[in-house]
Amino acid sequence: MKLDWLGGIVSKRLFSLSFIVISLIIISLALSLSGCSKPVPPQGAFEQTIKIGLILPLKGDYEKYGTLCKNGIDLAIDEINAKGGVNGKNLEVIPGNDTSDGRIAASIALNYAEVQKVSAIIGPYTSESALLAAPIANRAGVPMVAIRTSETSITKIGNYIFRACYVDTYQGTILGRFAGRDLKAKKAAVIYNSGDNDAKTLINNFKQEIAKYGGKVETIQSYDSKTTDFTLLVSELQKVKPDVVLLPDFEDKAGQIMKKAAEMGFKTTYLGTDFWNVERLVKIAGKAAVGSYLTDHFSPEDPNPQTQKFVDSYDGDYGIKPGPSAALSYDAVMLVAEAMKKADSADPEKIRAALTSIKNFKGAAGTYTFDTDRNPIKGGVILKVLADGQTFEKRIEP
Repeated sequence: MKLDWLGGIVSKRLFSLSFIVISLIIISLALSLSGCSKPVPPQGAFEQTIKIGLILPLKGDYEKYGTLCKNGIDLAIDEINAKGGVNGKNLEVIPGNDTSDGRIAASIALNYAEVQKVSAIIGPYTSESALLAAPIANRAGVPMVAIRTSETSITKIGNYIFRACYVDTYQGTILGRFAGRDLKAKKAAVIYNSGDNDAKTLINNFKQEIAKYGGKVETIQSYDSKTTDFTLLVSELQKVKPDVVLLPDFEDKAGQIMKKAAEMGFKTTYLGTDFWNVERLVKIAGKAAVGSYLTDHFSPEDPNPQTQKFVDSYDGDYGIKPGPSAALSYDAVMLVAEAMKKADSADPEKIRAALTSIKNFKGAAGTYTFDTDRNPIKGGVILKVLADGQTFEKRIEP
């Protein structure tokens, strides 16, 4: 019995001693390792972030463009967080895939506002999605910066809706300035699709701008979407003999007009918008398209220092040169981050107010100042059509 009792006492004492020794060893190891290992993040560390919701076509017909946008956004987030985040907090991106469906985009926007409680929304990419998501974001009081949604009416939905790209109609101003100031064009003509609601405003902007440099639009001709024979329209051009012809439509119609003009022996310099897919344009019009000019939001060949800094970073991360979608998405994040810094807050209302006050912010795709409708007052680039692609011609500032 004594032995059992003594054994029990000894066992308890040995256990207690062992526990103390082991505890001391663990404490010693912890202290010795604390100087060479990273501390474990405290519980709730991930709550110390600022949430930004994305609405992009990450799957579906526009997946390619959604991925390019996401690349630009991720690059911006990485750069910001590497420098300590915004106001001492890292930015956290919540991706949302709308498959370019406006109903899904609206549902995602509602989730961001009511459940995720994001500070801002980047996107959508398409105008169709933006037209349905914007009312949700605006009603909830969450600032939304659309990426390439150039439909004029979108920002008029409410005071919380912004965009990173210029509106379609502003391209008329850019092209008018380039035609009058740089090409020294004195006579111009326009052929447009009568079904395009924004075309008349774009054309009017073109007329006003080229007139500042002594140019004049001599004739304006129109067609509808079913038109396939452009002989009569080209005949009118032959009477005027314009220095430049503005074709503010997609490449299928623009290419057909160029091809018909070449067949009829008419030569001029054509001007187009970012509607043109240059590869398809050249395939349709052949040599007649070469030497034409078009507008776009961005070119990786633009020598602007801020642009080249972005191009180098993007190429370093993804191994390819960025395009307009990536650049505008990158700028959208940087604009929101700048607003957070100016407001010293992640509160959506304060971010909205700070966004409206941004002046001359230098981004990858230009210098941003928002007008009263929350559209950016910024320039664009002029690209020249080549037989095998396109090349940067120059940047046109506002």
